[in-house]
Amino acid sequence: MACFACVRAPRDDAEPRESEKEIFYDAPSSFERRAPWWAPTLVKSSEVEERRLETDANATATATATTLATTQPKTHADDAFHRALARASSEMEAESRGGSFAAKARAYAKAVTAMASVAASVAARGGRVDLTSFLGTPIRWCARMSLLRTVTDSASSVSSDAPSRTVRFFEMLRRVDAERDDAVTRFAGVALAMIAEIEPPASLKKPLNPVLGETAIHSVVFPNERFESVWEQVSHHPPISAHCTRGSNVRVEGELRPKPHLVGAHIEVELEGEARITLIDRDETYVSDLPSFEWRFVPRWHSRMTRKRKWSIRCEKTGLRGEFTYAAKRGVRGVVYSTWSGAAVCEIDGRYDGSVVAKKISSGEAVARYDLEDAKRFRGQIVRHTHLDDERDTEVVWKETFKAMEENRWDDAKNAKKRVEESEREKRREREARGETFEPRFFTLDERLGRWVRDTRAQVVLY
Repeated sequence: MACFACVRAPRDDAEPRESEKEIFYDAPSSFERRAPWWAPTLVKSSEVEERRLETDANATATATATTLATTQPKTHADDAFHRALARASSEMEAESRGGSFAAKARAYAKAVTAMASVAASVAARGGRVDLTSFLGTPIRWCARMSLLRTVTDSASSVSSDAPSRTVRFFEMLRRVDAERDDAVTRFAGVALAMIAEIEPPASLKKPLNPVLGETAIHSVVFPNERFESVWEQVSHHPPISAHCTRGSNVRVEGELRPKPHLVGAHIEVELEGEARITLIDRDETYVSDLPSFEWRFVPRWHSRMTRKRKWSIRCEKTGLRGEFTYAAKRGVRGVVYSTWSGAAVCEIDGRYDGSVVAKKISSGEAVARYDLEDAKRFRGQIVRHTHLDDERDTEVVWKETFKAMEENRWDDAKNAKKRVEESEREKRREREARGETFEPRFFTLDERLGRWVRDTRAQVVLY
């Protein structure tokens, strides 16, 4: 998804220089604290080193473009666009490697030229390009975790001392389950739980794409309750992650299908799919869309929720439906209405980095509230259950890649990532040769409902 810059890996036979160490950090505030990208470094570089960097950049761009040309859809427009995007990525990589100011200036000039070609390609396609299958993301722009971990164990982007989004989400659901108020209050509570969980990612790095069959198992643990969760990559084309989390009286399940698009000077990530939240003993299921977010690069690198685009929650049993939109300054607004009478019954308004309040329209009474300061006192934690003997466990799948990334061995990390991806392609070819189809371990496709559901016959071992 993110595809514009990286820095060169240190040579295996030497300690990495300061200029070669990783310069991209997960928290947006870290970007703001660093010196501008164009500021010259004090590292001296010989002409031989400069020529080597330039030669490596050209070779990387050529190799990346060749890979893209053989793996992307076979259309002239796709081929031209992906070649231009690969060239831009490689030139920006060279620009960030260090060296003399002159070397940086030359690399940056090439990067600007390459990005102009990308912009022309985007404009020719109507200003919006699907990046779902783009393979040219530089390894330094990848996070040290798979998508299956990112969606469950990511830090808050609005407060460094707030618990993770997952902890906030399930604590809010626990409160809905415990209150047992009327239908409008329960609906408002579920809506606030979704708002507590949904915020732009704290990381500006692209998570690794899960391979088919990859799994991630964890628990969300509170002082008097435990939620057990399993995620599995059930499809690769298109990429679909199925999930199911169960507590004593709450079940959350659904599918996630990320679709990144390059839109002008930013990347928009649409999260197709839905989350189904069930209060078991009341037999109420709340079905929620997944709102999209953006990675923006101008005037500064940051992420934000897509504004003025509606997302909804509905409950068939109670006949209630809510429609919500995100606004400037981290604002969120929504209206809950009855699908039976058409009347609006509740308004929700506030900021997800502060306080959000749900009020009944008839009386003005506040029936539910989410407050970030209160959330900082939530006593929950996420416990990962890594199965080292399971080749499908996300930590096992990407073990070599993660280790190389942690040690700043970026060429090794890139090669390890390629080995994982090629192994997956080989397994797919073998299945096709035998006339077999992939069968997920923990989920099964309900043909009648058209969605993935938890296969209760498959037991999860927690340790």
